[in-house]
Amino acid sequence: MKIYQLIPVLSLLVVALGCHSHDAGIDPEHAPPYLQHHPTDPETGYYLTDSLGYPGNQPFDPETGVVTPEPVREWEYIDQTGQPFGSEDLQGKVYVVDFFFTSCPTICPKMMSQMLRLQERFADNPDFALVSFTIDPKRDTPERMTEYAGKLGITDFNRWHFIQGDKFEIYDLDEEYLSVALENPDAPGGFDHSGYIVLVDRNGYVRSYASGLVEEEVNHLMEDVDLLLDGPKNAG
Repeated sequence: MKIYQLIPVLSLLVVALGCHSHDAGIDPEHAPPYLQHHPTDPETGYYLTDSLGYPGNQPFDPETGVVTPEPVREWEYIDQTGQPFGSEDLQGKVYVVDFFFTSCPTICPKMMSQMLRLQERFADNPDFALVSFTIDPKRDTPERMTEYAGKLGITDFNRWHFIQGDKFEIYDLDEEYLSVALENPDAPGGFDHSGYIVLVDRNGYVRSYASGLVEEEVNHLMEDVDLLLDGPKNAG
């Protein structure tokens, strides 16, 4: 089985947002797998599609089972313009993350086509951003990433940042973003990666994810983006 066919995190612990009213929910028995990151109604056990949880291996109290979500750790590298850019620059914004490399011959073009859909869908919202981390920083210089972005037709570098950083730090960071990336000489292009795109809220917490290879999942991710953009700006 290829790495991009795996669920990014095997154990998913979710916490509800504490909304006072919800939709009727969807029975897990009949729900598509990508709804599993949504919290469930404590009475019915149905997935609540109008709320988001905190997917991932979040810290929890082993005695009480209470989950205490943590944001993705702070980071700062350089973007395609060669200027410093980091998580602090994204505070207050809802953003989507992916991991790619410019010479990828397999899944990256599909992923980028979905990222382009997200760019187009939320083009008029200044609170939305896109971040693409290269997993091949040795070859993916800022100049090369700028050229790559140009070929994709991206012109708004204030909205979409292509990030080059320390390879090993990026490989650690991608786990916090529920993704997987590693060097593999037997893989096409020399790297294996999951193909997931991940939604982060205004305070740096991971809230949702989708396979960048499945349009239906990305359609649902767009609905999740709307939930965060429409919510209170100071809410997690």
